[in-house]
Amino acid sequence: MKLVHIADPHLGAVPDAGHPWSQARADALWQTFARAVARTEEEQADLLLIAGDLFHRQPLLRELKEVNALFSRLTRTKVVLIAGNHDCITDSSNYRQFSWCPQVTFLHDTQLQKIRFPELHTTVYGRSYHSREDSEPLYTPVPLEPEHDIHILLAHGGDASHRPYVRSQLAQAGFHYVALGHIHKPDMDFSDHIVNPGSLEPVDPNDYGLHGFVIAEISQERTQVRWISFASAEYIPLEFRVQPSTTSIVLTEAILNAIRQKGAHNIYKIRLTGRKDPDIRFSQTFSDPTLKILDFQDLTEPDYDFASLAREHADDLIGAYIKALSDSEPVPPDHTGSGQEKQIREKALYYGVKALLDTTRRK
Repeated sequence: MKLVHIADPHLGAVPDAGHPWSQARADALWQTFARAVARTEEEQADLLLIAGDLFHRQPLLRELKEVNALFSRLTRTKVVLIAGNHDCITDSSNYRQFSWCPQVTFLHDTQLQKIRFPELHTTVYGRSYHSREDSEPLYTPVPLEPEHDIHILLAHGGDASHRPYVRSQLAQAGFHYVALGHIHKPDMDFSDHIVNPGSLEPVDPNDYGLHGFVIAEISQERTQVRWISFASAEYIPLEFRVQPSTTSIVLTEAILNAIRQKGAHNIYKIRLTGRKDPDIRFSQTFSDPTLKILDFQDLTEPDYDFASLAREHADDLIGAYIKALSDSEPVPPDHTGSGQEKQIREKALYYGVKALLDTTRRK
């Protein structure tokens, strides 16, 4: 029996709201989901399992119709889905009255439900969310019947506020496969057949790394799991450690080269560290408007020549400040915490001088 396991598509989300590419990212969530359903058809999978958060919030009726139309294209595959904490079944939810195509089973109850597929000798268990938070355990043991079936648990959770579980206990529950959702980072440990594929696409700027879904082939004797990288983009942090010799042009070239290597379709968070020439100002804008720079942090510190500054400002507050900190009584080598005190003094010197110089330049 072959299944496709998808978690957390978050349809309807608008990642990176306020940035020029945000609508394209929102569209990509739908496009990638449609590609995943098409891949399910290509694989001629027996089951498509969706482990919660199909939608990022309460689904609109037209959105349910769009998803249902995709499911209706499946010629062989049966679909089983549950609601997660983001698209939980509220009193006014469109989930309540929606009529799915014959391929789809929606396990909508708060209590554990099951659906049996006799032709597959397979039983799938699952339960939906009816509120944004649910601290009840993810799974309470129940008899797995019929005895000779393949038994699969479809579930959403994994933290204290969202159906926590103890992995070792879940592994001993007797399921041939546990299809999890909720945690967006994929877990590549498939040894106990408790599988979290991660979100289909990255939705949050902290959803680093590759994203995709799982194809599993299950029998009474063994379970084989393949994770498929499938997302259209990823969030990539780039850190550059600069030196006093680094100029703005040199840094911009390094950033652009790194982005070209990793792909301009990805979204980047850039972080600068190290010490720079105090006269250099690093540019945070790029001539290519298609680049997706979500965040740019300049955490560099100016590499001051304090001796030259002291001479240049011998008759003003800056010179007096440098002299006061430089002439401070040294900390004895055997003094407890001397390393920390030295660091604090150095930072006070750097940041104090920077603040004084910035104030002087503004006048």
